[in-house]
Amino acid sequence: MTNTINVFKNKSKYSASVYRKIRTILEKNGYIINTQYKSDAILNLVIGGDGTFLHAVHKSKNFDIPFVGINTGHLGFYQEINPDNVEDFVKRFVNKDYNIENLSLLETKFRNRSFLSLNETVVKSSKNQILRLKVFIDGNFLENFSGDGLIVSTPHGSTAYSLSCGGAILYQSLEGFQLTPIAPVSSSTYRSLKNSIVCPKGSKIDIVVSKRDNKHMVYIFDGKDFFTKEYKISIEMSSEKVKKIVLDKNHYWFNIKDKFL
Repeated sequence: MTNTINVFKNKSKYSASVYRKIRTILEKNGYIINTQYKSDAILNLVIGGDGTFLHAVHKSKNFDIPFVGINTGHLGFYQEINPDNVEDFVKRFVNKDYNIENLSLLETKFRNRSFLSLNETVVKSSKNQILRLKVFIDGNFLENFSGDGLIVSTPHGSTAYSLSCGGAILYQSLEGFQLTPIAPVSSSTYRSLKNSIVCPKGSKIDIVVSKRDNKHMVYIFDGKDFFTKEYKISIEMSSEKVKKIVLDKNHYWFNIKDKFL
């Protein structure tokens, strides 16, 4: 069995100092540390914030390798380990004293390609203009949406952009996803969804952009912009899962209380 650990880190000086500390500890325990991705590693160790974690997932080519995060950023919803507790983490990792949680991914399909999102897929205007969209769920026409755009988020992505737009907080292990409107327009001329809709696993959302709005539209996958002339997308849960090491089953609720209440 390999003893290689992949390390992803941001460029902050603090992350660099934490990296040097945990590298020394891991190497003393016989592990080989790589900052260049290795597909046969036993762990993806992420040092930074949630943005670094998302970047690491998108750089990964093997979702069977579990992720764990050391929080040197701000919110740190994905990053469970405090930098002061890295020695304790290494002991628990060596002794396999942890659980694995499977994080769901969204798959967004165009006609000729697809994208995975750990947090969310967003359809919005690239300019300060109203976007007109047709929304279907499982082939059923839902509405003609008008507004700034729509967010489709995973449960763990529900505490990000979706929450700031009025979406609900979904527990991470729930099997489903959420559709949240961004600044919907509701008037005698336009009628739009005002609240989020939570869809179960197996559902599919189709979004069709009006032809007149197609030129000022952008798709965003976990914060990365993608421009295309394609005007129709389909979004559903992917069969892929991201494995994440969990050291404390109550960490999620501590995060909610600490960060939002």
